[in-house]
Amino acid sequence: MTPAQGRPARVAARRFSVVPRALLAAATVALALAPSVAAARPQWSIGAVPQLCWTSATDDAVPRFCGTLTSDLLLFRERVHDFGVGPYVSVGTFAFRDLRLATGARALFPILEDFPLVLSTGALAHDDGRLGVDGSLFFGARSYNFSATYNFAAGVVLGVQHTLSAPRETTWTAGLQVDGFIIALPFLLAWGALH
Repeated sequence: MTPAQGRPARVAARRFSVVPRALLAAATVALALAPSVAAARPQWSIGAVPQLCWTSATDDAVPRFCGTLTSDLLLFRERVHDFGVGPYVSVGTFAFRDLRLATGARALFPILEDFPLVLSTGALAHDDGRLGVDGSLFFGARSYNFSATYNFAAGVVLGVQHTLSAPRETTWTAGLQVDGFIIALPFLLAWGALH
């Protein structure tokens, strides 16, 4: 095998080595915050965000499909009117062409009862090794769950991702977050019907 033939395998291996390292970093941040979790009444959430997206990497203004799975753990909330902050992690794709991992901090600002603004900002890693920054703004239903730690979240999400490594690009997104419970509900009902 010539060096030129071995190059695609090395590039592919480098692309997918970034994702496990970023996941390990996110897990480390979550564990570092764990001592304060018991007193902070944590609320976690998971959801899927189908989106329309545009990128500066192409000359056309045609929107593409982007998809993201996102999860977070909000701390320091005791009731609906409390501010919350905590780590988040998301995995997404731009038109199924790539894989993008983002992790950082998410802050909940109680604007209206059960309808807060949630601001996210963090680091971005592409599967090809490029790094960047990630940010999003959520507005929708996200109350406080007094009986469990899972927190329902569904609403509008606007986001931006900017790649700092060459080739640089900026991606803008607009979508709707669908709560993970809504996605799992048909399977849970089917499971209950079978038993």
